Amino acid sequence: MIANGIPHRDSLEQISELLQKSEDILILEHEKPDGDSIGSGLALALALSSLGKKALLLSQDPHPAVYDFLPGRQLYATVSDVDPEDIRPDVTVFLDCAGPERAGKALDYARSDAWVNIDHHVSNPGFGDVSLVDPDAAATGELVFFLLKVMGVAFDTDVATCLYAALVTDTGGFRYQNTSPRCLQVAAELLSRGVNPSEVADQLYEAKSFASLMLLKNALHTLTLHGNGRLATIEVTRAMLEDSGASLEDADSIVDYPRSIAGVEVALCFKENLDREAVNISLRSRSKVDVSQIAAMLGGGGHPRAAGAVVEGTLEQAKARVFEVLAGLELWTDS
Repeated sequence: MIANGIPHRDSLEQISELLQKSEDILILEHEKPDGDSIGSGLALALALSSLGKKALLLSQDPHPAVYDFLPGRQLYATVSDVDPEDIRPDVTVFLDCAGPERAGKALDYARSDAWVNIDHHVSNPGFGDVSLVDPDAAATGELVFFLLKVMGVAFDTDVATCLYAALVTDTGGFRYQNTSPRCLQVAAELLSRGVNPSEVADQLYEAKSFASLMLLKNALHTLTLHGNGRLATIEVTRAMLEDSGASLEDADSIVDYPRSIAGVEVALCFKENLDREAVNISLRSRSKVDVSQIAAMLGGGGHPRAAGAVVEGTLEQAKARVFEVLAGLELWTDS
């Protein structure tokens, strides 16, 4: 039982009423979906299906293989898998999308009369016909948990496992600053529904491919400290990916290594894009710097402690652009 009851009850009841009276529901997640958007989306799709609804989780990009263990994959598709004429939803639910454009190409399928927006990004403007944006939520999965409570859905282990994965990934295994008492209370209730935490952790963090470790070995050679040891950078090039046989998704967690260095406040990972001359940039901070503001200056976004952006140009051009932005900021404070 959650100590302080259900938050945002009015908004949740509005969303619940809309979903209850809808028969065909489209769920959209953001481009390059992460564990929160995937876990939240699969949980909601499974729950709606249990109520006899037609539910589809649609994405521009495929889910990373690390999430293949999650239940509900039969309710998920990418835009390349479906005919637009077959998608005629009564309502579209945007999950973990700071804006509708974050759904990428999947936005073209949101042709319903009503849009629902459920998110925890502080930059979300509150778009949609019904909106629930709570930056204090550790993950969007936390908000979906409360939505299903209001809807009266009986949580089974499959739904609970998907929501637990959303919480685990967006809190860094309950290590990041967004880990709140409410988040842990939600996690505890999900465990009571049959979630096996060690199995989830093993699937997410302990099942690395040999290629991903070879990629990490190559990337670590570029690890560099800046700013008196408070900034650390690391690079992933196309050549490294080809040499190791790894995929770009294998590089997703590499930014955690420079962040883990004692004394480092901000970590950056520069990843060369495979499709065009551009660089994907992952930003992480420990406790003081809001990297979402840095990402926004680079055309991206995210959370205060985890954000991302894409900078056009070569790796050297992208690095120069990022350091130009950083040079104009007073990043380091004693607070």
